[in-house]
Amino acid sequence: MLALKDWNKSYQENHVLKNIGLTVETGNVLTIIGSSGSGKSTLLRSINFLEPADSGTIQIGEMVRDVATTTKADILAIRRQTAMVFQNYALFSKKTVKENVMEALIAVKKMPVKEATLIAEEQLQRVGMADRMDFYPNKLSGGQQQRVGIARALAIQPHVILFDEPTSALDPELVAGILDLIQGIAHQHTTMIMVTHEMNFAKEVSDQVIFLDQGRILEQGTPKELFDHPQEERTKQFIQGFHA
Repeated sequence: MLALKDWNKSYQENHVLKNIGLTVETGNVLTIIGSSGSGKSTLLRSINFLEPADSGTIQIGEMVRDVATTTKADILAIRRQTAMVFQNYALFSKKTVKENVMEALIAVKKMPVKEATLIAEEQLQRVGMADRMDFYPNKLSGGQQQRVGIARALAIQPHVILFDEPTSALDPELVAGILDLIQGIAHQHTTMIMVTHEMNFAKEVSDQVIFLDQGRILEQGTPKELFDHPQEERTKQFIQGFHA
């Protein structure tokens, strides 16, 4: 379970996230939609303190922390329970596929190399990359690199996986494979929060959808409520824009 309360983030005069409050139950999928510049990626990155919020409280599982008093140890504990899948893959170019997946297990979880190797191999098999373990990222397609990114996220067995536009950098023919993969791991034991422009996918896979507008949650509901019966005019315009 993940919850944010009174969550705020500013860059100088620009108030990017405004009193965000949300709760995602364990195993559920929350999708965040909204126009470019609405704060979606910032919200995602603030959850695991890549871009720390200015104020608010976060709860992951039993752990509750106030941003104002978080220590380095708190942030490390939060990062041990969250994993991020980036739109640009963010793989280490000088490490093999297997080493990329092992990295967090060894560096963050302090796991012995032997154990980390077994987990990396298992997760790479799970995402269909068993035959590419010793390749370097520059020898992989975008879709293959994103599969490695997903294996890396799964390997640390996080409470929460954050997907930031996981298909936006992919060629159109590769998108469906990555969406199928994400759908295959949804609704298991991991909570998923996803920013995406793939509206049909959001409709299919999400338990809840949030429409973010100018840093505020303007509307929130089930996919059916939000996509088929939006209440706010701004939400209606946004959704119609995708069907135009």
